[in-house]
Order: sequence, then C-alpha cells, then structure tokens
Amino acid sequence: MAGLTDTGENAVLDELYNAGAGTFPAGDPYISLHTADPADTGASEVAGGTYTRQQVAFGAAASGTLSNTGAINFTLMPACTVVAWAMNDAVTAGNFFQNGWFSTVSGLAVVRTADATANDVQTVAHGLAADDRVVFEVIEGLTVPAGLTAGTLYFVIATGLTTDAFRVALTSGGAAIDITGTGSAIYRKVTPKVVNAGDTFQIAAGDLDIFATE
Repeated sequence: MAGLTDTGENAVLDELYNAGAGTFPAGDPYISLHTADPADTGASEVAGGTYTRQQVAFGAAASGTLSNTGAINFTLMPACTVVAWAMNDAVTAGNFFQNGWFSTVSGLAVVRTADATANDVQTVAHGLAADDRVVFEVIEGLTVPAGLTAGTLYFVIATGLTTDAFRVALTSGGAAIDITGTGSAIYRKVTPKVVNAGDTFQIAAGDLDIFATE
C-alpha cells in the first residue's frame, strides 16, 4: 500500500511522458480517513457521525516533500480506530490517487532461510515493543516473505523479540505467524488513532507529509 494507487501512477506517468496528459484534481485534493488498508480502491473509509472528506491545501514541494498548510479537522466522528489516510479528487466517490499509513517509523525487513524456521523478521535496531502494530509493504524489487501478507496490520509479540529481530501475530500476544519462505519488504510501525463518537480528529498543520522517493 502506501504510495500512489494505479490511478495516481498512470496520472503521473501521462503527465511526465505524454505531454501533460495526466488527469489530476481540478482544485485542492480531499483527504479521507481509513480504518484498514485502503489499497488501490479506497477501501475501509470511515463512515458514520458527520464524517466527510476534507479539502486540504498543501504548500509548494521542496526537497521531494510537501505538507498541509492548515489543520485538517474531521468533526463529530463515529467511534473507530483510524490507521490510514488517502487523497481523492472529490468529496464523495471520485478518483483515488494516493494513500499512506499514520506512521513515523519504517525500515527494511529481511527473512532468510534460518529466520523463516523461527518465524523471525530481521531488521537492525528496529526499536519495536510488544503490541506495537506493523505492516509490510511491497516495493519494486522486493518480495514479501511467504506467510506474511502486504497491507495486513500485525501485532509485534514478546516471544522472539530482540534488538534486531521480531515476530508478528494477528492478535495481541497471539501465536507467531508461520513464515514459510524467504524474502524482504519494507515494514512500517503504524500508530492507530482511537476516536470516540463525537470527537474531532485533527491532523495539525504541517503534520501530513507527502514524500516523493527516488
């Protein structure tokens, strides 16, 4: 997940390579909130209360990143747990261009043959703790180890947790996922945002950072 959707990728490629033929939002984009992986379709969008997508202005890009210029307020939310955001070109329906997890920690996760036997995920000085939530992502050239599923939110468990390795389960303190193959992927520590009914969910000005990576 996390990054341009198929629609977003095609729009960028057409803009760059087909004489500005990319189709983009006509004005400021709309940000949506999601309770699970939005994937390429905008799935798991928050619903209920008076939740609605918020139109957001962003500052000019610099050094491969840009950020929202003002606070984004989603008022009178339903009770839910928010884990991801997405960018759309309409307040409802429309086209879905990009998504991302609420996360500030990421790294390269590797599973070798010996690691798979123990269900260990290796990454140097990860800093994770038991019950942290992590997700694995596919990027070009990497293959998520068999047994793990890209876009699924896992719990880090205490069993096997060391400075440079961790194991994951589908439930808090549950049995380690059986990893059956080698591979590597990007992992992200996701920070779920628990929202009570009637709350305002706010993303402060400058806190939604959008990156274009090399």
